[in-house]
Amino acid sequence: MYRMSLRRWSLSLDGILLPGPNRLIRMHAQDYRRLRDELLLRARASLTPALPPTPLDACRVTVTLHRPKRSLLDADAKYGAVKPLLDVLQPSRTYARSLAGRSVHDVAGGLALLRDDRDGEGGLDGCIRELRVVQVIGDARVEMLVEQLLEPPPTP
Repeated sequence: MYRMSLRRWSLSLDGILLPGPNRLIRMHAQDYRRLRDELLLRARASLTPALPPTPLDACRVTVTLHRPKRSLLDADAKYGAVKPLLDVLQPSRTYARSLAGRSVHDVAGGLALLRDDRDGEGGLDGCIRELRVVQVIGDARVEMLVEQLLEPPPTP
């Protein structure tokens, strides 16, 4: 059992309607990069308090998706919709992409709030030990709360 830290970070992105996983799967790579870039800029501007000196090793993430009633997602789809947002919370990473038949190295920018976006539930070693996504009917907005979790004390 992990202990809660008093360290919390929050962000609020007004006017953002995250696409569902079906749209994300069919999205062109450039469109996905544009979405990530927009989320990164807006998250950087609204994240409070300032970033920790090193990425978190264990955390609880709660995302509230405010969406118009006609745009509500299925119970499973709402978790897939937050993928691009979780991607921008990780450290920047380099990757290669093909451009005119040549391999070009690029950087996917990130905030470095989270060590990674892997699953940490059920004894797995990913950073996100608990992920909760809630939908609320309303004007498009995304709110996120990240709470640092501390490792449990060693058992004697």
